[in-house]
Amino acid sequence: MTMQPYNNNNPIEARKQEVRKSARSAAVCVGGGVVGGVVLSLVFTTWFWLVLGLVVAVGGGAYYWSKVRKGIDPNNGVGGTGR
Repeated sequence: MTMQPYNNNNPIEARKQEVRKSARSAAVCVGGGVVGGVVLSLVFTTWFWLVLGLVVAVGGGAYYWSKVRKGIDPNNGVGGTGR
């Protein structure tokens, strides 16, 4: 007996998948920005690349974190009305 593909018409499951995707993107952005900044600053021996990497990490992480928060609770994300 084979398993049938899951029908993704469930709005809760769709939100869960969106949160997972945004969380992975946040981790990649933060990790890539920090590691890229450190490596480039060591290779080129200048602080500019480290600062740029940290700016990318913080900016990207904040952007995707706001998407994660909106996916978890659409009324409590950035720009939401809150409670």
